[in-house]
This record gives sequence, C-alpha cells and structure tokens, in this order.
Amino acid sequence: MVKKVFAFVALALLLAGMASATLYVDSYTVTPSTLNPGQEGAITFAIRNVIPTGSTSTTQLENVQVFYSAPTGIEYKTPSPFVVGTIGVSGSSLVTVPFKVRNDVKGGVITAPFYVSIKDATDLKTVNVAISVVNPAILSLGSDHQTILSTDTINLTITNNGGTASRASLSLAEGSNFSLMGKTSIYIGDIKGTVIVSVPIDSRKVAEGVTGVPFVLAYTDDGGNNVNSSSTLTLAIKKEKADVAFTQLEPIVTNKDNVLKMRVKNNGRPLDDFRVTLTDEKVKAKDSSQIKLGTLGTGDSKTFDIPVFVSQQPGVMSTTFEVKWVEDDVEKDEVFSVPVAISSDAEVGIYLEAKPAPIAVGGDYTLSATVSNLGSYKIANVVVALQDNGAFEILNIQKEQYIGNLDNDAFSTVQYKIRVKATVAAGEYPLAFKVRYKDQSGLWIEKEVKTMVSIRPASEGAQKDNGTGTLLLVGGVAVLAIGYWYFKMRKPSGKMAK
Repeated sequence: MVKKVFAFVALALLLAGMASATLYVDSYTVTPSTLNPGQEGAITFAIRNVIPTGSTSTTQLENVQVFYSAPTGIEYKTPSPFVVGTIGVSGSSLVTVPFKVRNDVKGGVITAPFYVSIKDATDLKTVNVAISVVNPAILSLGSDHQTILSTDTINLTITNNGGTASRASLSLAEGSNFSLMGKTSIYIGDIKGTVIVSVPIDSRKVAEGVTGVPFVLAYTDDGGNNVNSSSTLTLAIKKEKADVAFTQLEPIVTNKDNVLKMRVKNNGRPLDDFRVTLTDEKVKAKDSSQIKLGTLGTGDSKTFDIPVFVSQQPGVMSTTFEVKWVEDDVEKDEVFSVPVAISSDAEVGIYLEAKPAPIAVGGDYTLSATVSNLGSYKIANVVVALQDNGAFEILNIQKEQYIGNLDNDAFSTVQYKIRVKATVAAGEYPLAFKVRYKDQSGLWIEKEVKTMVSIRPASEGAQKDNGTGTLLLVGGVAVLAIGYWYFKMRKPSGKMAK
C-alpha cells in the first residue's frame, strides 16, 4: 500500500514538472532594419525553454519546429518548416531565416508570420515579424541646353529609376538667387520613367559663370510619405549684354557745375524702353539721374545731358552708368563703366605793359605780356602766341613763345617787339593772344585771351627834342673828331721811330 502511494506521488510530481515547462520566443530582429526592393535580409529570433522559479522540472522541449509561408513581396531562402530539434531545460536556440524582397514590391510594411510547434502540443506559438520596405524614387535631372541667359526657359528632363513619385511639384530652393518667372512652383503630377517640364528661370541676381541651380522636387512616395528631394543641376549663366557704346561729347570741369554731355549708340539688337541712370557717387547728378531714351534701334544713336557736379582730381576716371531695357516683356539691366574726362578749372590771364608808354601811332614798342595761371591746378607746356592785328606789326622772328609749366597762382612774362602802323587812327584796338597748354587731366587746352589797347595820336608819343637832340648829336661827333685828332698827333711817325 505504501509503495502505491509513493508511486502515485512521484507520478504527480513528474506531471507537475512537465506542466511547468514553457515555450518562449524572444523579440525578433530584422537585418537590415529597412530594405529596398531586390535587397536581401534576415529575420532572427530565439526560442527558449523557460522554467519558472522554484520549479524542479527537467522537461525538454522536443521536436521544436518553425513553420512559415512567404507573404506577398517576400521570398524565403530556406524551406518551411525550419527544424530546431530539442531544447534542453532552461536552454535556447537561435533561429535565423534569410529572405529577399522582391523587385516589384512597393514601399511599406510587410507582415511575415512564423509559427513554432513542439511535440505533443496542439497549440502553436505565433510570431508576427514586421519587415519595413522602402522604395524611394530615384530622380535625376537634365537640361536641353547647358548655358542659360539671365532670363531663359529650359526643357528640364526628370527621370525616375525608383519607386513612385506621385503628385510631384517642382520649385527652386528657398533663399536661392534663382527664381521661377511668374510662379513659385510647377505642378508635374506622377513621375514614372521620364517626364519633360518647361521651366522659366530668372537668374538676373546670379553672377555670370558656371553655377548650380538648386531644384526641389516635392512628391508622395509608395508609403504615402511626403518627400522633398533636392537636386542641383550645374548650368552656365551668361548675361546677355546690351551692345551699346558711350561717348563723352565734351569734358567736364572739376569743382564746377557742369552738364555731362554723352552719346550712346546701339550696335546690337533693338532695345525697348531704354533708360540710362548715372549711379556713380564721384560724379553726382544735380537733378534726376535717370534719362529715358525710349526705343533704341539697331545702329541708332541718341544724346543725353545730365547736370552734374564733380570734385575729383582732373584726369580720366571710370564713371558708372546702369542701363535698363525691356526684352520679351522682361526688364533687364546691366552696369557699364564709362571713361569720363575731367579737366581742371585752369584759367589764364594776360596783363600787358609797353615801353615806352604811351603807345602812339607810328611808334615802335616793347610789349611785355605776363601770363598768369588763375586756376587751382598746375598747367604744363604753356605756349603763348600774339595774333596778327590790323593796327600792329609784330617784329619778332616768331609769334609763338614757350613758357613751360605754371603752378597755380604762378606767372611768367614774354616780350614782343611791335610797331604801330602809321596808317591807323588813334583809338581802342583789340589785341589777341592764343594760349595753349596741357591741364592736369592731360588734355590740351587752347584759349584766346583778348585785351583792349589804347593807341594815342602820333603827337602824344615820344616827345620831339626841338633841335636839342641834333645839337647833342653834333656835339658828340665833334668830341669824337677832336679825340681822333689828338690821338693821331701823339702817335710817333714811322720814320721817327726808326
């Protein structure tokens, strides 16, 4: 009787130990965590024989198997079931199932179920594995021409070698100096394969040269996610230049109010609504700095005047003009650097003195002409020439006389021998000098300076001596004769010397 009771208790304990054995599956991992279509990966999880604390079970998990079937979009590399075998007490076994994502699968999450069975068990342990598949659009851009003007339209080719890009739109990166003309974005729709989009680009704020145009494509991918894809297309920017030439018609003078007289000639295509603006701070416009010239046809020339004040040193300086015109309903602009000649405020004055004085009809005189530099700057290579006059004869060998350089406030004097014609009547007569010099700007300046000369009657010229001069002349001759006689008398003859 005791043996039967002991056997019953032992069996009860054995059954209790067997009942306490537990099949447990650890959390799974998918490597890599996200996959693209056509990519291979692996699912890994551990199966464990868990014995609760305090249990004395020695039960093994026998004939452990993993069953699975491939969901849509997945191909398994090993057949089902995957046989694990026996897992000992508190033991575990690592299961790895390799797989491949099909090439035609769309992006999203694919659920792959796994079922774990053991011997003599009717229920199955289920593991649902989530496989994340991404199928991004692979977009590339191309242009039908590699050089664009400041405002231009290109045919942009967009090619998609990846997943779906639906409800797509095209724009330019925010903050870029590029912009779309007349719009902020261009709707494209679904991008499958290749699409061509006409894109009007404004690059007037971009420097000329090779640069990247930053395009942004916004679309919805396979998984329903909104994606912004940036792509930079390298293009050459060429600024179309107005083929115009500026010519200064006459110099402007420093430190004075001036009128800048210019001519502009169009050597290129016709330009509509042509405007010129003086933008240089060194040559300041006194009134409006913009001149509207209207349409400037091919070969046309137009002149314009701008009242200005300039305080720069004499010479040739570059002055900035901005031109604007309209072409294909788009306003365009360009900056020109134009050489402008600035002459000095050099002035010359001539002051006369005659000896003897006064000047009278029929007399000969030495005329002293003092040439003075009245300007603010030095003048160089000064040449003075007394001009022919109906009242005077110039007795010098040449009319021109060279002075050289004159600093400001400096002067120099030249002299002329003149004879007042005996046939002229007494009165006021103009006497003209031509003065030629090079100013500080390097320009040759020629000016005529006139002054009025008073000619007195002959009777008011050098006074007659009423015989006194004749007596002096006779007396002088007599003294010379006496001296000669005295010298001869004192000189010994040749015979006596012998």
